Amino acid sequence: MSDLFAVRVLAVTSKAVRLSVTRVHPDAERPAPHAVFALMLMYDPIEKSTDPEFSKYRHLKDSALAREVRAHNGFTVMWVNANAQALVAKVKRSGTSFLDIHLTHPAWGEHLRKGMSWRTTAYDMGPGLPAEPRAPRAQQATAKASKQTPKTGSAGAKKAARKTGVKKAAKAKSAVKKAAKPWT
Repeated sequence: MSDLFAVRVLAVTSKAVRLSVTRVHPDAERPAPHAVFALMLMYDPIEKSTDPEFSKYRHLKDSALAREVRAHNGFTVMWVNANAQALVAKVKRSGTSFLDIHLTHPAWGEHLRKGMSWRTTAYDMGPGLPAEPRAPRAQQATAKASKQTPKTGSAGAKKAARKTGVKKAAKAKSAVKKAAKPWT
């Protein structure tokens, strides 16, 4: 497939990414302000991470977006359509070739660097399916673990402390008994 657009990263913040998306193929339409198209553009550098022009960007393969895609066994059409709105909050087109991609979490755009540029075969597949905003997997696990940890002063924490204290006391008693036994 021929390249449709030339993409250049103009700005990256914790909340949004601004891309210049210029048509390079005569059949390409204006860049679409849809989450699926935006996610395809954002994933391109990860997909191209083995290309010589991206060799200086060693962080791409370990980015949050790359880990998310690997966890789902690849960047498939079905996955992109089902998950684009979980990662991209909204997309605004300004002018004829600028896309402002608002992220649901800062990590989804952390792999992009101002000045990165590439050509892409990405195309518009519509807005994608509705999905709840999502944080990267490592942060989801941390959030769940912190919810399960007993709070200081709570009944669960006090019970856990009592059990630990009881076990330590029992170990100490048995050590004293062993020491007190006469050798036979």
